[in-house]
Amino acid sequence: MIVTLIGVSAALCGLAVLSIWLAVGARAPGDETGFSEFLAGGVTIAAAFGIWHVFGLVQRHFKEIERLRGAVVTLTGNPSAVLPLREPQDNGVEIERLYTALGGLTASYAEERAAPDRRLGAILATVSEALVVITEQGQVSLVNYPAKSLLGGDRVKVGTSIFAALERDPVTAAAEQARREHRPVEAQLRTVRGRDMAARVISLEEAGGAVLAFVDGIAEHRAELEHDLALHDRPPALCPLGDDTAMTDLHATVMDTETTGLDPMVDRVISIGAVRVCGARLYRSLGFDRLVRPDEPIPAQSTAVHGITDAMVADADTFPAVYAEFVRHSRGTVLIGHNVAFDVAMLRRESTLSGIPWEEPRVLDTLLLAASLNLGLPNLSLEALADHFAVDVHGRHTALGDSLVTAEVYLRMLPLLTDAGVRTLAEAERFSRRAKQVIARQKAAGW
Repeated sequence: MIVTLIGVSAALCGLAVLSIWLAVGARAPGDETGFSEFLAGGVTIAAAFGIWHVFGLVQRHFKEIERLRGAVVTLTGNPSAVLPLREPQDNGVEIERLYTALGGLTASYAEERAAPDRRLGAILATVSEALVVITEQGQVSLVNYPAKSLLGGDRVKVGTSIFAALERDPVTAAAEQARREHRPVEAQLRTVRGRDMAARVISLEEAGGAVLAFVDGIAEHRAELEHDLALHDRPPALCPLGDDTAMTDLHATVMDTETTGLDPMVDRVISIGAVRVCGARLYRSLGFDRLVRPDEPIPAQSTAVHGITDAMVADADTFPAVYAEFVRHSRGTVLIGHNVAFDVAMLRRESTLSGIPWEEPRVLDTLLLAASLNLGLPNLSLEALADHFAVDVHGRHTALGDSLVTAEVYLRMLPLLTDAGVRTLAEAERFSRRAKQVIARQKAAGW
């Protein structure tokens, strides 16, 4: 940056000299007064241009530093985070070196994680028995080739729900029995297509979840294995939520809804998605992704945004069942969302329609936090904030996808909130209320 500013200073001097040269060339013989005024004007213009240019460079420089700091915070909380690629920019040699160093750090993390994974994969890939490992929530964290062949490779991928392939109740009952009795359990599991399968279910005890080992084999075996055992990572135990809860210890459920429209007075919820955050760490394994049957047609213009059709929700649960599950998932946490007032308004109305007692949750809105931070952005859409904080935008306009992006944005805002003196939940709530214009627009919209 210093080199850049020296270059700018040199350019400023060059502009001043050019202005003087032009003034001398334009001077009429004997017009000393006009010459002095022209000269002064030229120097003033050159100085103003130089100052404006330097200001722009400094502003961009510090913007990049904040992006970098947010990325470091993200990596501290989640070493598995993938930082998006960025186009080369003229940000000065210091910034470029920092980006290079951070890229090296992420590559080092990846290599360190991959070494034991490769060894584990090589060993387990030789097992001919069909194996699936699942988390407590039923996410697939490991699957080998025999299990894919047995259950369908399109249904048992890492990160997906085992309940896309197997009926829920027999799996959860066997896993609970294995955990309670501290021994493997022989069970009859059933596929969603009605086929019964003999399996041995082993509890993972401390790691949480279970191993499903199927007795049925296959004729062909390949040494193929997919796994992401980090899906078994769990946040610390919940603590009582209070005004003085530190942001570094805050348990939050970052959530989003998809709806039939944008009017909380008439529209319906058709999807709820969420992920868990604790302090500066994102726990993707504690994801929540449910479709909701609204029992009314989804407008074509809404489907064009989120891609959810009437056929997709035809067999989904209605709001009371999905919301009860969401409440269990988020109990004891703060709700975080982008423009979360809308999502809360939709949940409140649906609860009223279903006769469910409503309890107002504590919330933090990334839109209000961003507005209160005065980031100097032309707009504060989720896309704009993601770009500002160098967050990889993936799966947008789905409830879970938007929740993941919002969570990444929130985590990268944390150091800025700390700088602004925001250290507790109550301070974050008060800080959010500074965004009076945004709050007024939300209220005018009925949120």
